[in-house]
Amino acid sequence: MMKKMSFWLFAALIYSLSISIFSCKDDDDDVSRPDVPTEEQADTARLTVIFYGTVGEDNDVQAEEAWRVMQPYLKQKDVRVVVCYKYAKPDFFAGEYAKPGDVVFFELTDTTDLTKIGDNYAEKWSDLAFFSEATLSSAIDLTVDLAPAHNYAFLLYGHGGGFDKNIDYEKDMRKADPNQAPRSRAVLYDEWIETAAGDEAMNMYEFLRGIDNSVVPHFQSIFFHNCLMGGVETLFDIAPFCDYMVTSGHMLAMNQAPIRQFIKAVTEQTDIEKAYQQMLGNLRPEWDKGYEPMKYNGDLKLVSSKKLMDNVVQPSQKLVSRLIELYPTMQAQLDTAMIHTYQYLNEDNFYDLGDYANQVAHYTNDPQLTDIAGELNDALDQAILGRCDLNFSPYGTLPKFSLSVVLCSQADYQKKTNWDYTFKEAYEYTNWHLFTDWGNWLNTTKQGPKDQSEGPQGQPVGQY
Repeated sequence: MMKKMSFWLFAALIYSLSISIFSCKDDDDDVSRPDVPTEEQADTARLTVIFYGTVGEDNDVQAEEAWRVMQPYLKQKDVRVVVCYKYAKPDFFAGEYAKPGDVVFFELTDTTDLTKIGDNYAEKWSDLAFFSEATLSSAIDLTVDLAPAHNYAFLLYGHGGGFDKNIDYEKDMRKADPNQAPRSRAVLYDEWIETAAGDEAMNMYEFLRGIDNSVVPHFQSIFFHNCLMGGVETLFDIAPFCDYMVTSGHMLAMNQAPIRQFIKAVTEQTDIEKAYQQMLGNLRPEWDKGYEPMKYNGDLKLVSSKKLMDNVVQPSQKLVSRLIELYPTMQAQLDTAMIHTYQYLNEDNFYDLGDYANQVAHYTNDPQLTDIAGELNDALDQAILGRCDLNFSPYGTLPKFSLSVVLCSQADYQKKTNWDYTFKEAYEYTNWHLFTDWGNWLNTTKQGPKDQSEGPQGQPVGQY
């Protein structure tokens, strides 16, 4: 019922903005949603991009700049862009085109007068939960009716946090009020909706249900223009819902190069894989400006959902099995490998999967691990179809970044979260664990990586 109510509310918003894009009927309290368009529809685009997000604080200007950057490439209806965006709170507000708490929904074209979107396409709706799966479903459904296309790309624009034990678990399984605020934001957070644990967030399962319950249950691509979403825990959950994923294992700089090169490439290339490869090949030198001044590493990569699922599972299973088998006799060597593995961000437990396989093979000198590491890195290379890597950190680098994975000690793995369920319970809810048993290794190793939350402590790290 919540989804139906949200859909009607969202439809009412669009009507109130004088956009006649939605028709429905009331039949036994059922919502009649638009069908995915057929080739016969005259206004059907080749590709429609859904720009969905909320950033918060003083960052609305970055989203507005992204819209301006895209406009020159939207002269034709072959590629269309629909924006669904929620503006920030007044505390640090810096937006130019709408007011704090405004929700804007509009098609972006080369002639859109952005200075008028606050007057023509906005509704004061600060309590509309952008983390809600119902809101996401409604936004997708309305986009299909407004800008029908043969293929759809989803561009998520906001703050991400990758897998977060305090968020990426079903909210109805929370067992207690939190004792401290979670820092990460999982898929997307909404600063207007607060709980005792801070800003409420969209977890992975809400994000995926929002897609699955929409009229586009499978996207051609999902582009995460937010931080720390390049982990296997995240990508294995998302992969069944799209053909391609674009993601970063690091924090993603507020730099417009990816947006500029993305929209340019999809208007020039009809093949989405080639378009993303063109985008990645043209990010530099503009993209460097978001990382080099801070001496941060960065990455952005194109991942094939099918090749990820087909190729990476088996060598990862072998890695887990061999690590557990060797642990009683080679604990010291495996502990040493753990603290020499590349960490993406000093405050989070995300480490490079390919590098970890190489490190455990190196420090144990085990022939089986050497073979497994080679097999796993080959599989990761097959799944990653394109990449742009930046290496500016004085504290660590890699010849190439693969995908991140969670590493921690057994004690941390068994600890309770802010909501009174355990890290283990949340982690073993992920597809990654269900397919590879990775959590079994986290529940075995007594030593985790170095704690670098206060700054680098000798373990390789890209951002700090």
